[in-house]
Amino acid sequence: MFLDITQLTHNSEAPGFQRPRSAEGFSKLLVTRRSWQAAPTWAKLPTQREFRRASRSYRSDNASPVAWVGDLVDGIPLHATQPEQRDQTEAAKSGQTTTSTFVPDDPSLESTERKVLIEFLRMHGFRPYQVICFFFSVLTYISDVGSDAYLVYSYHKQGDYIWSYLTLILMLVPALIMTSFSLVWYILDLKVRADPPRTCRAWTLRLFFHGLQLAPLVRLADALYYGIASRRADVSLAMAVHYTQLMLYEGADSAMLRMIECFMEAAPQLLLQLYIIFTQEKHKQTFQILAQAVSCSTSWLSLAWCLTHYQSALRSSRVEKANLRWSGSACYFGWKAGMLASRLLSLALFAAVVHCLWFGLALGAHWCISFMWLIGRGTTFCSPDPHTLTEFLFDAVLGAVYCFDVVNVREGHSRLGYLIWYSLIGLENVCMTWMWSWLSSVTAAAAITQVNAGSVVLPEWLLRRTSLSPWIHALPAWVLPACVVGSFVTGIGLMVLYYLYAHPSGNIPIWIPFSELISFNDEKRHSTKLTTSATTDSGTLRKIDTDRLSATESLSQPCVI
Repeated sequence: MFLDITQLTHNSEAPGFQRPRSAEGFSKLLVTRRSWQAAPTWAKLPTQREFRRASRSYRSDNASPVAWVGDLVDGIPLHATQPEQRDQTEAAKSGQTTTSTFVPDDPSLESTERKVLIEFLRMHGFRPYQVICFFFSVLTYISDVGSDAYLVYSYHKQGDYIWSYLTLILMLVPALIMTSFSLVWYILDLKVRADPPRTCRAWTLRLFFHGLQLAPLVRLADALYYGIASRRADVSLAMAVHYTQLMLYEGADSAMLRMIECFMEAAPQLLLQLYIIFTQEKHKQTFQILAQAVSCSTSWLSLAWCLTHYQSALRSSRVEKANLRWSGSACYFGWKAGMLASRLLSLALFAAVVHCLWFGLALGAHWCISFMWLIGRGTTFCSPDPHTLTEFLFDAVLGAVYCFDVVNVREGHSRLGYLIWYSLIGLENVCMTWMWSWLSSVTAAAAITQVNAGSVVLPEWLLRRTSLSPWIHALPAWVLPACVVGSFVTGIGLMVLYYLYAHPSGNIPIWIPFSELISFNDEKRHSTKLTTSATTDSGTLRKIDTDRLSATESLSQPCVI
């Protein structure tokens, strides 16, 4: 993933320039693939290799026999990074006396550089549990898509063509959008040589599985391949780092694609199936009820899991961030699961009692606010310039995500953003649940078409006459509203617990003075634009937009929380 020639990246946070030959400049610049993956600190990772083209940098270096297997490098624990420790261990293995001078196995790597690479592998290297995560991701994805496909067939067979076609549309359209993003990213990676050379057969398989709308699984399989390759015994230390970086980047790509797919397919699909369950007068097939339950459950779990996986992949792909621990993952998963359950249930209840026009206006207004918010934040996910058409399209897609949950797009204090958005979402949830409680009651249903004591008649084209499933009337009136409020409170509680006790960076203070939040955001938003010159290997000068370079570290990237 290193770029060895002067190239301009498609990403604003790592302008491509050649590696200096000075003693301090032994680093190569790691080309970032998307703004949510790697910070400029990746460029500080040392490799000290011959200056060669990127297409040649992925070959195994036979001159460097150093290999790491599991937590070992040449049979030596990764934590033994001090030269004296490695000297003594190697001497004990070979029966030789130790010397005071440490000579690295790879002559092109200095001892300090080796320590950095070994520490990187110790922190971010491939672990066996990631295989379990891979199969869990595949299982949730296949279960979600499979249950939705069965519902398309079931609805069509029993004559509910509208539900069948709507379910099919919510399956195909998000899948096509997700696949389009993945293919565009491949093209961008080819332009900057950020992807290893591929054979024609490999590209054929990629395109074939993309045609099957399996883009996240393709990239996740690539990440698994790179992770396993990094643990091969015949791989040098530098190549192990290369493979690990490729694994992290493909994992982050897959996580972002899965998040787009979940919020454009799983969330609307879950909303549709809940609406059908609430309004269907009777179930014609017993197995269809099971399929609806499986579809709702897998969609809900997929949403919470994709956000957790995205956060974990994002932190792993940024070398200056601590990895998400299991306790943090559990709290984060519960936090997102609670917030999503409250939001989707309140939306489904609201849709079940009001006319589709009102529901569309409410959701459309929330999307417009989200879209304008994202434009104002100045995201650079697809282009260095936040005012390009592709960036607006991506903001529009991300606005659909904001209709269900919040995803940070800016580094820094996230408390103010969470306070604003979760206050708005909580208020909307309460209002929609209150509308459900009022309109689903017998007196409210009668008030829609009758005039009682001078009350105003509400036209039926605004609020439709309720026609709910029989099991809804059998439930106590407080059960579903209590589920909405309880899920929201649980999500907020787990969010506070995550920040107080399970955050990877340690205990995070919840309360920060409002003046500090405002001053921090204003300072980043109105940072002075400066330009400096950097001398490259060819002796030419490249202008570096330091405002862009620094801003991408704190503004352009999604917040790693």
